[in-house]
Amino acid sequence: MTPMKQGRYKAVAGYYYKTPKEIWGFRTKAARGRPANRARDFLKANRDLFGLAGISSRIKLQRKIESLGARHLIFQQSHLGLRIHRAYVTVHMDLKNRIYMAKNRAVPAEFLPPKLDPKKSKFLLTRERARRRAIRSVSRGGKNCRVLDVEKLWYPEEKFLRPAFRVRIHRLQPYEDWIVYIDARKGKLLNKYDNLAMRRAMARVFDPNPVVALNDWKSLLSEDGKPKRPPADVYRTVTLRNLKGTGYLEGAHVTTCRTRNRIKRPDLRFDFESTEAGFDEAMVYFHIDRAVEYLKSLGYRGKRAIFEKAIEINAHGTRKDNSWYSPGLKRLTFGTGGVDDAEDAETILHEFGHALQDAICPDFGQSPEAAAMGEGFGDYFAASFFEEYKTDKELRVSISSWDQITDKEFEPPCLRRVNLPMTFENFDNAEDADEHQNGKIWSATLWDVRERFGRDIADRIIIESHFQLDGFTKFARAARAIIDADRNLYRGRHVVALRRIFHARGIGPVE
Repeated sequence: MTPMKQGRYKAVAGYYYKTPKEIWGFRTKAARGRPANRARDFLKANRDLFGLAGISSRIKLQRKIESLGARHLIFQQSHLGLRIHRAYVTVHMDLKNRIYMAKNRAVPAEFLPPKLDPKKSKFLLTRERARRRAIRSVSRGGKNCRVLDVEKLWYPEEKFLRPAFRVRIHRLQPYEDWIVYIDARKGKLLNKYDNLAMRRAMARVFDPNPVVALNDWKSLLSEDGKPKRPPADVYRTVTLRNLKGTGYLEGAHVTTCRTRNRIKRPDLRFDFESTEAGFDEAMVYFHIDRAVEYLKSLGYRGKRAIFEKAIEINAHGTRKDNSWYSPGLKRLTFGTGGVDDAEDAETILHEFGHALQDAICPDFGQSPEAAAMGEGFGDYFAASFFEEYKTDKELRVSISSWDQITDKEFEPPCLRRVNLPMTFENFDNAEDADEHQNGKIWSATLWDVRERFGRDIADRIIIESHFQLDGFTKFARAARAIIDADRNLYRGRHVVALRRIFHARGIGPVE
C-alpha cells in the first residue's frame, strides 16, 4: 500500500505531537483479505504521517467492530508493558476493505519516557496506597466504596507521560461509578469522573436567549414595552458537566456559592422555567462552564489553564439592571432589574470576558483605553461565541437582545453591536467618558479580525495577546500584542492583513 499524499485527504491537526488526530475525505481501493491485515498495512504505509515510526510493534489490535456498512478496528498503544491512556489508533473501512477514515492518538517515540530502572521504579506508590488515595478523593470516610479494579498505566499530560494508577470505584449511597487517576510518583489526583450515565446533571436553559431561538423580537417576546413570558419551545435541555455531585451548582470551573438561597437538587435535575429562581443559577453555571471548556479546547489547559479555581457567582446579587465582575473578590454578580441579566447568555459571557482578562492580566483596565478594551473584548467574546447560532445577519453582530428586549434604540434590540463604523478618532478622552461607548471601537476592530480570519484564528490570537498586556495598556500596544501572538502561533501568516485592519480603524502605530 502506498502512503497517503498531502492534499488527497482532510485532516484535524494535533496540538502537542504535530501529527494529525484524524484524517478523512479519502477512500482507498477495495482489497481482499483480513480487515486487520489491511488496517496494519495502511498504518505501516503511513507511519511517518501518524508518528508511528519505531512504535508500530507496540500498537496492538484491541477490538474489531462490525457495523451495518463498515468495519472499525481499534489499536491500543503500550509502552514498557503498560497501556497508555487514550493512546489509540482507529482505522475505518467499508465492507470491501476500502479505508475512508483514521483517528490517531498515538504518542510518537520521541515523547516516550526512557526505560524504567528496576532499582528506581517510577511506580513509587503501591497499588494499596493508590487505592486508598482514590477512595479519599470520592468519599471522606470511604463509606459504601467498592474498588472494582486498579491498573498501572501511563497517563498523558500535554506532551508528557506520567506513571499512574487507574482506579475504578463503585458506590451505592450515593449511587456512583468513579474512574480515578492517581499520579504514581507523587500520589496526587490527576483526574476523576463519575461514569454513571444515569446520574448526569441536566438543566433547562436559553442558548443563548429567546430572541435568537425564535428569530423574533416584535410580537412574540414583548408587548406594550414589556417583556412577555417566553414560550416553552425556546428552552433547551442540556447536560451540566464538571459538577462535584453535592446537589448544588458547583463544579471545577464555576460555583454559585455566593447566591443567596441557592438551589439544591440531590437528583441533579435543574429543570426550571425562567420565572423560577434556580433558572438564573443554571444559566450561569452552564454557559460559563462551557466557555471555560472552550478555552481549554484552544489549548489553555493543564499548566496553561487560565483559571486556577472555580469562578464564584452571585446569580441575582442586585435588584438593579446591572451586572459586574469584582477583581478583588474574583466574583461575578448579576442583576435582576428588567429582564434578569443571567437570563441572557450573551450578557453572562460579556461579564465572563472581564473575569478572563483579570485571570490573565490581574487588575486589567486601569486606564481609559484599557477600560474601553475590557468592555470591547467582553462584547466581542459574547458575539463571537454565539455568532454561529444566529441566522439573522443583524443579530449576528448584536449582543444581549433578550436582556434589552424593550429597548428601542436598535433594531433588533440589543445592548451593543460589534460592527459599528467607528475609528480611534471617535475615542472620547474626557474624564467622564463612557468606557462602554469607547469600547465599541475595540469590539469593532476585533470583529474585523474575526471576519477576516474566522473564529478559530481570531479567538486564539486575541486571547493569546492578553498575556503580554498590563492594566494600563493602550489600543496600539494591544494591537501589537495581537500581531506578536500571530507570529508566535501562526508564524506571522496574518500580520500584513492585521496591520491593514488596525490602520483602517486608526489604531497605531502598531510596530
